[in-house]
Amino acid sequence: MSGLPEAELEKLLANRRRVAPGEVIFLEGQQGDRAYVILTGEVHITIEEADGKQLVINRIHAGEIFGEIALLQKDCKRTATAVSKDGCELLSIDKTVFDTRLKEADPLLRFVIDHLCQIVLTWTDRARR
Repeated sequence: MSGLPEAELEKLLANRRRVAPGEVIFLEGQQGDRAYVILTGEVHITIEEADGKQLVINRIHAGEIFGEIALLQKDCKRTATAVSKDGCELLSIDKTVFDTRLKEADPLLRFVIDHLCQIVLTWTDRARR
């Protein structure tokens, strides 16, 4: 995030959110309207397996982003559930801000991003089986 202009970075930093231990940040299948960057703490990304159990498919740490996959999909549906492990502080990036920055991206980069999203979605579906 250090590549952002200072004014934009300060505006983003005003969108902080504290999350309690074990709190659900979003649920699989919900409409996605924002992505998050973890400032402190850890978030577990889970999916529901065929037998109904929750499977942790990723652990996201400070400095990493999550929730972006929904913003990159046409239907904006969450592909997994996000849960705070021991409490965390998040930076919230609204979909409109996300979309504005994405529209400025080179078309080749957008192609690569779409391809990487499909890989993540394929592996997520395989983990459910």
